[in-house]
Amino acid sequence: MPSVGTVRRIINRLPGKFAVVRFGQGCFALSSVCWLTIAIVRAENFSVDAQPATKFGVHEIVLSGNGSVEKAFDKQASVKFTPPTGELHAKTVHAFYDGNNTWRARVYVSQVGRWRWTSSCANDAALDGRSGAFDAADSSLRGRLLRHPNNPRQWITEDGRWFLNLSDTAYFLLCAHDGNGEPVTDDQARRYVHDDASRGITSLRCFLASRREGFSETPGQWNAWHFDAGSFDRLRLETMQTADHRLQMLLDEFPHIAVQLILFPLEGYGRDDRTWTGLSVTQRERLLRNLVARFAAYPQIYWLITNDAHYGDKFPNNNSMVREVGNYLHKHDEWQHPRSTGHARRLPFHFGGESWVDYVHVEHEHDLGALQYGQYHSLAKPVFLGEDRYEQDRGSKLDPTNMRYWQRRLFWTWLLSGGFANYGGRWSTVHPYSETGIRTAVYLKRSDVVFDKPLTGLDSVQAIKEYFEQRNVELGGFEPAHVLVEDQDGRTGVQAPRLMQRGKDEFLIYHPHAELDGQAACVDDDRPARIRLNLLDTSGSFSVEWFRAEDGRIQTGERINGGDWCELTAPWKGADVVVRLLRNL
Repeated sequence: MPSVGTVRRIINRLPGKFAVVRFGQGCFALSSVCWLTIAIVRAENFSVDAQPATKFGVHEIVLSGNGSVEKAFDKQASVKFTPPTGELHAKTVHAFYDGNNTWRARVYVSQVGRWRWTSSCANDAALDGRSGAFDAADSSLRGRLLRHPNNPRQWITEDGRWFLNLSDTAYFLLCAHDGNGEPVTDDQARRYVHDDASRGITSLRCFLASRREGFSETPGQWNAWHFDAGSFDRLRLETMQTADHRLQMLLDEFPHIAVQLILFPLEGYGRDDRTWTGLSVTQRERLLRNLVARFAAYPQIYWLITNDAHYGDKFPNNNSMVREVGNYLHKHDEWQHPRSTGHARRLPFHFGGESWVDYVHVEHEHDLGALQYGQYHSLAKPVFLGEDRYEQDRGSKLDPTNMRYWQRRLFWTWLLSGGFANYGGRWSTVHPYSETGIRTAVYLKRSDVVFDKPLTGLDSVQAIKEYFEQRNVELGGFEPAHVLVEDQDGRTGVQAPRLMQRGKDEFLIYHPHAELDGQAACVDDDRPARIRLNLLDTSGSFSVEWFRAEDGRIQTGERINGGDWCELTAPWKGADVVVRLLRNL
């Protein structure tokens, strides 16, 4: 019979996450092989009922009601989850109705050990007084997105690691149908995320739901997303269940990918809300309660209330709606995922100083210099350029002509200014990146824009992710200081180098080495990038490393001394570059 220590050593060598199930003394009568077969049970990232749970995963309790579902969405059932550390850290969450006389309650598993739960419901005895327990094992999951403890403009995950937000537009990934009304299968969604992850993407922007008929900016979107058969008193379960299923898949198969979950549709571009305003207080609360109950336990999400909306004096209903939803999430989301709302392109963020806002979400056009970032730095919140220009979107009218360069320049410039940026591919479809050269579609059923060429915008993004990982560099300890760097050839403004510093010990500089900007942005092929750097306020010597942004090639430069200005020339002609200076101790 193997010892417990032997069993643990065997388990530790196995792939995945496992939990040991303890049995009574009768198990010792079993053979060693049989004992191990019973004792090793996989702990899933999304677990249910008696299954072993995973730290930083989701655990669900399934309850059956008394059979009466006449007003199922109004039953106020709740479950109290008590972690191993006791009552002080207990979480009480609403259970949500999921059809077929079934209610579900979910908890984000924050601790290892034995969890206990109890249910309560005043108007359904079958949902009241239930109880149970489950065990949670340790894991390598990253957990929730949190504000960086040393830099409120950056995020970390709950395991203490800096979160590098390299985002992609995947609006219909969680939906049953894409913007053209075409079905989106699980396998298609899986291949899409696999391709993104293998190219360095760490975050996806996703609608909660879509219309069967495809994308449309009309009030009918609300019914298609959230309400069943035109009744504002019954929720549309099929759309929520599809998003739910895909989020479970992502948590189990791509747990390192974050999801910006866009909760509500746009009533119409440039329009003030009428649908939310027309709902009763009860109808609004019912919808929000069910959304939070179903989705808030997922560790990988961060909220966006809506997308592309207008705010300000001319849009009082829009203002009121997002404030109401934002404050509801602030009060009722037990795990306090980051919250924001999406503004229409080129509009300033309207709610920056309000307590329900955790990050600033803006849209712009060809902001390759991260010029929008500066106006929000003083808010001390993460700033996310959630939409700029798309690849294969509007043809020669708006699409960047060299998307591979354009996109990496956008990412690098925003990162070394203090914020994050997003990639926009075929936003109205869910085409895996590696298949875009062989899959053909049209833009929103319009034959004048045809998707028939391979995408290139992510071709240099994996190198960005590897740059930070291989050097163990995280930007939580850095601050932007562009005044310390100049382009020797006189480029300023959007073409100027961008610099972040970690005290006086480390400097990161991105030089776009641009010949043109905007839609035609391209690199200067005729000469190498040249930088003039102010090191007057430093001492000692610095090692120099050059990084070619296009392909990740590295070359070591000569050491330089602090205490003066220095001039640096890239080792390659016709390349945008990152240069790192690290003080020698």
